[in-house]
This record gives sequence, structure tokens and C-alpha cells, in this order.
Amino acid sequence: MDIYFSRYKLTPLKRVNRLSSLEEKEGVFLMAEVNGLKVFADYFPHIPLGDSNVDQFLERFHEQDEEYDRKILHLLLADGKFQKKECKRFQNHQLWNGSESLNSKLIKYKLFSTTDRAFLEPLSRGIRVRLDANGMFSEESLSIFLESIPKEFLSLIDYIEDPIRSSHWKDLSVPTARDFLNSETYDYYVYKPNCEFRPETKAKIIYSAYLGSELGAWHTYCEMIDHADSELIQGIVGQGFYKEERGLFKGEFSTGIYPDENVVKNIYQELNLRKWKKLCSI
Repeated sequence: MDIYFSRYKLTPLKRVNRLSSLEEKEGVFLMAEVNGLKVFADYFPHIPLGDSNVDQFLERFHEQDEEYDRKILHLLLADGKFQKKECKRFQNHQLWNGSESLNSKLIKYKLFSTTDRAFLEPLSRGIRVRLDANGMFSEESLSIFLESIPKEFLSLIDYIEDPIRSSHWKDLSVPTARDFLNSETYDYYVYKPNCEFRPETKAKIIYSAYLGSELGAWHTYCEMIDHADSELIQGIVGQGFYKEERGLFKGEFSTGIYPDENVVKNIYQELNLRKWKKLCSI
């Protein structure tokens, strides 16, 4: 199977997390032909989180040594089925930046410092919160942070994601979630279908956006609809981050989110019109 590539760039409107910048970001689409149908996949690296840049990815992709690379090939081969996927409603949390309107009964908030307490406002309104720390705390600073939260609010915190870089997340006053960091114990696994395979775990799995192109967001939706626990509120909607967005997801948090079929069609129309270069044969 011959595989082709086409580079693209996204223009940030806001920072993805405390480690990111507002500089233009580069990703790359892959394309192949399977049973007469053109199929596509998206590689979008987050360099501060340890991903290889686009040049490194393209150079090594044919080797298929990295999990991320193997998942991209998996998504490429699955895209023919994804192109026929029905657009259904699902429940998703609001990715809140601290200044936007609160439109959901459950929000995710990415902490920007160990003294960030913007999430106390939604908690005071009875809104449930998922916190993402990206490993910013030490054991001592995490203890201080959690002790600063009024005790009556702790039951409204679903979890704190990647709280500390050590692998010991026991005996905390709130549940924990694992994303990029390893831990011996955790209550939730934040799963990003764009860059990894679904793990074998007893923890509750929350499907999560990787904040790349809308093709990647569509692929995440397709895998989520097929395999996610429908009783859990997911986290695959991350819009308003890039100038180039079309607005893939529609709906209200209260009644359900769904992909816009016209945007999905536009994604594939644009991909078919792109210029492609041969990468390798697999």
C-alpha cells in the first residue's frame, strides 16, 4: 500500500495548556487508497508533551516502531468505515478556560499554576469539575493546593489529572486520572484515540480530544461512538483553539453534542483536493 503525505498548519487562538505557545503549529495528513477509496489520517504533535515533530514522524513512519505511528496507520485503515459513520448525540464536558460562560453541568479546567483557583467559581455554583494539572505539582505543593479547596467542594471534583510526576498518587482527597504520566494507582484513564491504543485497565476511560485537526477530532468521535461507556460524560470536544476550525461539533451540553454532517463532508472534500507527495509503501 502506497502512503502519501500533505503538511498543514494551524493558527492558535489560545494556548492549549500551560506548556504550549501561540506560535503556528504544524501537522501532517496521510493518505492511501484501499479498495478504490481514498482514506486519510492525521498526525498532529504536541512537542512540549514529548511528541516528535513532523519531520521526525515522516522519516520513521515506515518503521512502525512507535505506538503513535502504529495508531496513525490503524486510523488510516479504519477511515473507510469512519467516512460512513452516522452522526449521533453524546454527552461531553465543557472545556472551560476560566473566563468563558459556564454552559455545562460538568467542566474540565486546565490549571495554569499551582496558585490557580479560577475553578472555585464553578464549584461554588454546584458545577462538577475535572482538573488537569499536567504534572505541575510536587507532593508538598499538591497537599497545599488540595487543602486550600473548601471541603464542601471536594465531592464535586471528578478527578485531578496527572497531579504529580511521581508514581504515587495514593491517599488524596479527590480521585485521580492518568493521562501522560504513569502512576501505580488511578481512578480514571484519559484516553486519546488519536495517538494511542485503548488500554487494558480497570479504571474508567474518558475519551479525550488531542486538539489537532478536525479530521483527528472526527476520528476520535468515531472510535468513541463504537467503544466508549455511554454512561460516562466524555471529553472529545475542544473547539475555539485554532483559526482554521470549521465548527465540527454542534448542540448543547444539556441536550447532547453531535458532529455536523456538512462539516464532515467538507473535511473530506478538502482532503481530496490537497496536493500529496509519496511517503512510503507499507
